Amino acid sequence: MSSPQLFDTACSLLIFGAGGHGRVLVDAALLSHQWSTIVVSDRKLPEHQSELLPGIRLVNIAAALAMNPSVHIAIGNNASRQKEADAWGHDRLVSLLHPGAVVSVFSSMGAGCFVAAGAVVGPSAQVGMGVIINHGAVVDHDVQVGAFSHIAPNASLGGHVKLGQRVLIGSGAVVLPSIVIGDDVVVGAGSVVTGDLSERGVYAGIPARKIT
Repeated sequence: MSSPQLFDTACSLLIFGAGGHGRVLVDAALLSHQWSTIVVSDRKLPEHQSELLPGIRLVNIAAALAMNPSVHIAIGNNASRQKEADAWGHDRLVSLLHPGAVVSVFSSMGAGCFVAAGAVVGPSAQVGMGVIINHGAVVDHDVQVGAFSHIAPNASLGGHVKLGQRVLIGSGAVVLPSIVIGDDVVVGAGSVVTGDLSERGVYAGIPARKIT
C-alpha cells in the first residue's frame, strides 16, 4: 500500500483557503509539529485581516510562491478543490492527518487528503487524491473513495463501499456495505443509502432516493 505524503522536511506549508475549513487545517498542521512555517493564502484575501488564527499569517499568492512551499488545498467544495489542486500542481500537495484520527497502516491515501479529528480509516481502504474525511467520519475496511470526494462529519461508509470522484456524503449519512456510488453524487445529511447510486444528482432520505 502507498502512504500519503504527510509533510515536507523543507518545512514551509501553505494552507490555500482562508475560510473556516482553512482554520481546521491550520489547527491540524500545528498539532503535527512538522512545519517551521505555516501561512495561509486565497484568491481573495479577507479585508482588514492579517491572520487566520493567532500567529498564522495571511499572505498573497506571490509571497506564498516565493516560499516554495508544500501546499494543502483547504476548500470544502469538491470541484473547486480539484480545480485548485490542478492549478497548484499535484507534486506540491501534502496530506494532513489530525493526530486524533485513526488511520490504518494498511490503508492507502493519495496526496492532498485531510483526515480530521475522530475520523477512522480502516485496513485496505483506498482513499484517492484530495479527499476530505471530516470529524468523526468512518471509512471502513476495503472501502474505495474516489479523488476529491468529501465524507462529512459523522458519516459512515460500510465495508467494501466504492465511491466515485467528487462524491459528497453528508453529515451523519450511512452508506451500507458493498454499495457503489458514481461520480458527482451528493448524499444528503442523515440519509441511509441501501442500494447503488449510479446517476449523478442529489439523493436524500431513508432509504436515499434521488430528489434532484
